[in-house]
Amino acid sequence: MAKIYEDANEQHVRAIMIYKKTAETKAYTDAACTVQFVSKDLKNAFIKGALIQLEDGTLAKVAGYSESEGVGSVTYIVPNGVTATSADIASLVGLVNP
Repeated sequence: MAKIYEDANEQHVRAIMIYKKTAETKAYTDAACTVQFVSKDLKNAFIKGALIQLEDGTLAKVAGYSESEGVGSVTYIVPNGVTATSADIASLVGLVNP
């Protein structure tokens, strides 16, 4: 059984926020969307419970994480407003792990 432990500096952290800039698919660490996540930190955010904040203020829960050639990607689902039961699936990417 694999166990994931919190670090001491995460003792009271409820979730890690991932920010999305309109018309981009990059995952940012700051609300101004100036610093892109490194993939290893994006994976840690997913494991610890990440939320995505879109520029319009919409919040989305991260649904999955995948990695290909060192580039991490988180997937999320948001309602698209077409019908009550329809939604869009999108993803945000991090930078290649150093």
